[in-house]
Amino acid sequence: MNKKMLALGLILAVVGLNPATEELEFHSATAYMLSHYAVVSSGFILGYLLLRNDWKFSVIGVVPVIFWHLPLPFSLGAGILEFRVLLDVSLLLGGFLLGSSIHALPQWSKISLFALYMLGDTVLSILLVIGSPEYSNKVYPFSPYSPESLPLAGIFMIVAMNVILATVIYLAFRSVLRGL
Repeated sequence: MNKKMLALGLILAVVGLNPATEELEFHSATAYMLSHYAVVSSGFILGYLLLRNDWKFSVIGVVPVIFWHLPLPFSLGAGILEFRVLLDVSLLLGGFLLGSSIHALPQWSKISLFALYMLGDTVLSILLVIGSPEYSNKVYPFSPYSPESLPLAGIFMIVAMNVILATVIYLAFRSVLRGL
């Protein structure tokens, strides 16, 4: 087992799931979205390292990731503690199921899943950059975020996506070069 990757998975869990971060998320859409990256990535890394599941678990794993980024669930998780707990647990487990089943997916499925992630994340980041009212307290009064607070979160999402894309490209090329 790769101890560095295990440590990274645990560090991401601690960063995304601690009281200070949770409190900050009630005030900052940027912290809320960056926490999602940390929690899902943590689950993915830990699942990848600790368990081998059938490909079908990847389908189950993507459900909470998609669900919590629709406008109503997004706002519920952002503004109400009980929903935040459900969000955090389900994102961690969703990431874990994805990571544990990625071994069983054929290459075309991995590429398709990654492309769909990039597409979905791009759409959400654009909606946040333009301050879409559907993700704010303008539509859902219990949301802590005003439309004006969303663009920075969208910009940080674009940066995070590019870091993830660069990492995936690096790992893919490293794997190809090792095979030569």
